[in-house]
Amino acid sequence: MILDRYILRLWLGPFMGGLILVLSVLLLGRALKLLGTVSDSGQAWLLIGELLVLTMPYFLLLTVPMAFFLSMQNTIASLQQSSEMDALRASGVSYTRMFRSFFLVVALLWLGLTFTSMVLLPQGQLGFNNILAKVYALKGAITFSPQRFTQGFDGVTVYVDGEDQEGIYHGVILEDHRDGVSVIYTAKSAQFIMSGDYLELQMNSGVRLEGKGADQRMLTFDHYQVTIPVSEGKWRERKSTDHVTMMTVSELWQSVQALAKPDAVAEWNRRALLPSTVLILFFFALPLSLTQKRSGKAGSLIAGIAVLVLIYNVQLLLHRQVSQGAFSGWTMWAAQAAMLALGAFLWKRVEADRMPRVFSLLSEWIYLLHQAFIHRVAHRWVKKEG
Repeated sequence: MILDRYILRLWLGPFMGGLILVLSVLLLGRALKLLGTVSDSGQAWLLIGELLVLTMPYFLLLTVPMAFFLSMQNTIASLQQSSEMDALRASGVSYTRMFRSFFLVVALLWLGLTFTSMVLLPQGQLGFNNILAKVYALKGAITFSPQRFTQGFDGVTVYVDGEDQEGIYHGVILEDHRDGVSVIYTAKSAQFIMSGDYLELQMNSGVRLEGKGADQRMLTFDHYQVTIPVSEGKWRERKSTDHVTMMTVSELWQSVQALAKPDAVAEWNRRALLPSTVLILFFFALPLSLTQKRSGKAGSLIAGIAVLVLIYNVQLLLHRQVSQGAFSGWTMWAAQAAMLALGAFLWKRVEADRMPRVFSLLSEWIYLLHQAFIHRVAHRWVKKEG
């Protein structure tokens, strides 16, 4: 128990410090972005505070596994550099016994992140969208989130790929099904202008599609304008069923079972799998942290960051493919299981002192590159000062 408490104390400080630092940076960036949106409101800072609280679940799902992993790497590297790990190993203490307290930490983090992903995340998304809708209504202006289907109007769905600094949207898709007939507009660019109780969509360089099958008619246009009435100049309040990211657990599960829509399947699997990332990173921490003492902590931390980038990019890529219907939902589970199996295999090899040589060579190469970079920067600085 004394060993467990000692190792947890070594880990806890860097974990809390890293978590607070990364969260602060993310929240500051989001606050600066939101400031331009709500600056006209008399309660701008109060609104920003509410919006930041609502984004916390999403940020926690990303930052907690990162902070846990990097702080665990720092703990292992510190024990190794001070030769404490060598003394423990010489006394017959295994790596699993040495770091058994982290199994409990991982279990608690997984439970907390699962609750955050399944319950707090959709609540935050719904509250965030409703507050922004009220702000836009008060400003008399409407905006659209890039790469999201917006259903803020009755009978109209809008998708935009991005927005430039002048407020011009690019890659616009609009579906108008108010009259019971689906009319689809695609435009290279468009501008959305509020005029009283109407929203004017001035689209450029696009195509208008109406009807289905053999009755479908197509019109190519350079400029086209669509007018949409907006009741009392404001949006209706968003509901959790408007988008899969805002659905409750039961609503999302029913959508998956009844409709099997790709976006619902992808969202369900994403919520279920994101918390398990902390378990995968736990198994990778030890193999990536055991380096030659002269390499210091830099090599292991750089390797750890590379693994973080790889894992999160694989998850993001598969989520996009599943949401577009290109892959089945089980591929997300297969990738997560494969990464977990690889991490557990490497931990077992380390426990048996049979770590693959490629890891030690990789650490050495990173160390040499790090030293070469430092020497080059120092040389240029001395030359400049001289």
